[in-house]
Amino acid sequence: MAYTVAFSTSQVAGAPSEIVITDASTGSDGTVSTRYIYLVNSAGKYIDEDGEHDTATFIEWPLAAGASKTLDVLTTDMALNVTLSYVTSGGAVANGATLTTLCGFTLYNETFYYSLTQAQASQSQPPPMIIQNSNYYMNKLILRVNIDSGNQAVSLGDDITSAQNCYDLATYMVTNEGDYF
Repeated sequence: MAYTVAFSTSQVAGAPSEIVITDASTGSDGTVSTRYIYLVNSAGKYIDEDGEHDTATFIEWPLAAGASKTLDVLTTDMALNVTLSYVTSGGAVANGATLTTLCGFTLYNETFYYSLTQAQASQSQPPPMIIQNSNYYMNKLILRVNIDSGNQAVSLGDDITSAQNCYDLATYMVTNEGDYF
């Protein structure tokens, strides 16, 4: 029985540099010995735990290593084409046993966004100064729109370039928080 490849990705609060990949594939193939994960950014560069590469670079994930793998690969929010392939002992992808999915990883900017919410909540009495600052709220809204627009580019448009551009706009605001918040 051939493999039907399926996987999900996530991030864990407090560890924005990490991606968790959970393999939900079904089937079997006696010739398969391992899995390869390829992460490709919007510039066409391959990403692994050593950084960016111009040539195809994969992360090996042995079958015996379980159904989840954590990769410490992010330095900022990114849109990545994530490919999971089942590979034979000879190094070839098993018959049709590969799947590529565009994924958005936004925990750096989402964590910052939540810190803004915490700052607002801590100023509840008397009327908080931050609530009276319309520039603050407009910039917080712009940050939210940039994150959400990147996520829509991933989920609705399968558009890695637009997604990364939106994430980069949000990251710029966070990096220059003194100008915006």
